[in-house]
Amino acid sequence: MTEHFKKAEIQKLLSAGIATMLTGEKGSGKTTIAMSIAKDLNLDFYSISMTRQTTLSHLLGFVSVNGKYIESQLYKAATCGGLFLLDEIDAADANVILSLNTIENGYISFPTGVVQIHKDFRMAATANPQDEHHHYVGRSKLDAATLDRFDIVIIPLDLDLEKSLVDTDTSLKISALRQILKQNNSSKSVSMRDSLRYYARKNLNLTEGFFERIIGDNPAVLQEFQDSVSSMPKFINQSDCETVHDLVELIGVQ
Repeated sequence: MTEHFKKAEIQKLLSAGIATMLTGEKGSGKTTIAMSIAKDLNLDFYSISMTRQTTLSHLLGFVSVNGKYIESQLYKAATCGGLFLLDEIDAADANVILSLNTIENGYISFPTGVVQIHKDFRMAATANPQDEHHHYVGRSKLDAATLDRFDIVIIPLDLDLEKSLVDTDTSLKISALRQILKQNNSSKSVSMRDSLRYYARKNLNLTEGFFERIIGDNPAVLQEFQDSVSSMPKFINQSDCETVHDLVELIGVQ
């Protein structure tokens, strides 16, 4: 299976013990890359989705009323080794993130005391583009001190990866939609998830209204997209053909 072209770079950084932040648009594959790297490095994978409601207790664990320490995923990764992912770190409370500042010094302070970090502990984070937070509700620009603790890798949309996951028809339509939205200076974006979602719906015969929901209330853009789709060839490669009739039609077009 094709993998994101940025994965090898990120895997080298994490393998070397360098905390790495993956930044990119929604649906660009950031979390999937981190999970795949954990598997390749034979590390347990731990993750926490950061929000404004994520507290220190979620991150560090807490001592119950019975005096028992309730471990967090970070505690397990820090003491036993593993890849720990701070998912959507730019949605977190900045004060909570500050608790991780000691990691670069080799330890973390948990409610039960200071823990020396396991030699196989690795930390990654995902975030949306730092200059586009007006497109993402509940996100904020990370402060310089937090950014300085990570090697930042930008994750662009990998079109080759996307094409390997869908059929030609889906790829052509998604590509056309992206181009038309860009030409019309639309704030709408089409992620790899949208492409995969359309492909799945297509196989279930549930595509009606799909593109209309993405385009929204913009009849001119919708008409432009529909005109573009109507002029597309039905088949591009022999692999797209399902019957002999389809193959004859492809040869006729060529």
